[in-house]
Amino acid sequence: MKTIYLFFLAAVSFGFASCNPIEDRDSLPPLKSSEEVAKEVNLKVENTFPGGNIIALSVDDGFVVHWETEGINSFKSKDTIRLRTTGEKTIIANVLTKGGIVRIPSTVEVTSVPNLVPEPLAFLIDYFGDGKTWVYASDYANGTLHWYLSAPYSWEEVWWSPLADGITSQDGLEDELFFEKKNDKYFLTVTSYPGAEPTTGEFTFDAEKMLLTVINIEFPDMDNAYKDVFEVKVLNENELVLFQDGAGAARNTGWVWRFKRKGYKYLN
Repeated sequence: MKTIYLFFLAAVSFGFASCNPIEDRDSLPPLKSSEEVAKEVNLKVENTFPGGNIIALSVDDGFVVHWETEGINSFKSKDTIRLRTTGEKTIIANVLTKGGIVRIPSTVEVTSVPNLVPEPLAFLIDYFGDGKTWVYASDYANGTLHWYLSAPYSWEEVWWSPLADGITSQDGLEDELFFEKKNDKYFLTVTSYPGAEPTTGEFTFDAEKMLLTVINIEFPDMDNAYKDVFEVKVLNENELVLFQDGAGAARNTGWVWRFKRKGYKYLN
C-alpha cells in the first residue's frame, strides 16, 4: 500500500509540476485544510446499509483522488469497496489540489461482514469469492522451479527440473487458472493459452488437510500427475504451490506446480 501511495504521489506531483513554468513551481498556493477540500470536492464515505461492510466512496467528477484503507486502493472518483473486518474503520482520501495533495480521513463503523470467505481459502478465491486468477510463477528464483520433479517425501527437494534442460510441458505452461465461488459452489476455469477456449469444472478445498481436489476438469500440465487431488504446500495472497507424492510415469516420485497471482512479480 505504501508503494502504491508513494507512486501516486510521485506521478501526480510530477504531472502537476510539469504543466507549470519552472519559475512558478516554488510558489504554489498554500495547502487548504482537509475540511475545506472535503467540502470543495463533495467528499462522501458512507455504509451502503447500516453497519455494513460495503462502503460507498465519492468525490465530484474532475478531481484526482486516491482512496486507501486496510490494503485496499482505488483511484476512482466514485467507487464501492468491501471491508473484511468489523469495527471502526478509517478510510483516507488523498486529493490532488493546486497546492498539493491533501489527506482527508473519514471513519465508518462496520458491524457486519456477510459472505466473508475464511482464510486460507480466501487467498485462493478472494475474500468474497469473486475469484482470483493464477499463472505459473515463471519468474520465481532462477525461472526453472515452477514445474519440476521432486522427492516423493519432500516437495522442496528438487530431483529434476525439466525447464533447466529446455524441456517444457505439452501445454506450454501458459495456463491461467481462475478459482471462484458461485452459489455456494466452487469453480475452476482453465485457459490453456491466450485466446484458447476456457474450460470450467468444480473443485473442493479441505482447509484442515490442505487438499485441493478438481472435479470434471483436467488440471493444466498433467503430464506427470496421476490423480485429481493435490496437496497445497504454499497458499497466501500471492503464491500457490501444489504437490503430488506419487507422480511421474512410475508413480514413485513427487511433482510440483508453482503458481502466482496474476500480476504479481518476484523481486529476485
